[in-house]
Amino acid sequence: MIKRSLTAAALAAMLALPAYAQMSGTSPASTPSANQPTAGVKAAPTDSNDQAGFLQQQDQGQWRSSKLVGASVYGPDNKSIGSIDDLIVDREGGIKAAVIGVGGFLGVGQKDIAVPFSALNIQRKANSSSIDRITVNYSKQQLSQAPTFAYYQVQPSGTATTGANTPGAAPAPAGAGGARK
Repeated sequence: MIKRSLTAAALAAMLALPAYAQMSGTSPASTPSANQPTAGVKAAPTDSNDQAGFLQQQDQGQWRSSKLVGASVYGPDNKSIGSIDDLIVDREGGIKAAVIGVGGFLGVGQKDIAVPFSALNIQRKANSSSIDRITVNYSKQQLSQAPTFAYYQVQPSGTATTGANTPGAAPAPAGAGGARK
């Protein structure tokens, strides 16, 4: 539980910086001037509210990873298809995919699949910071036929692999693909 909380906190911090960088720029309706930064260049802080790019507040369109991980995901027929087990973050701090555990019962027989984060429709409860419902346009059958997601693993020889994607590699033992560190 502590590991999940620390992971969620680290992920939230990573996700906050790019969002703040976008918010602290100019508004879309304004035109660039001599004292405004050009695209991709962040200006030095100009007031006490803009302190070295730190995010000071969560916006309505931003989600806490601690609220996403563990949340149930529903298909187009409003039936539960699984829950979010993990989030995959890229080098730029964007969420690449949500790893959803589908199938099985109480984790037995479940497989992990990675759904593009943009495929999630996340709805907030009215007047609340809590998530009301997460839906996808994939049916339970489509998700059960989706390829199993393999977490990054370092092999003893020092070469990195994702298990199932390495040509000529022997299949990973059962349960090895889901091991996370």
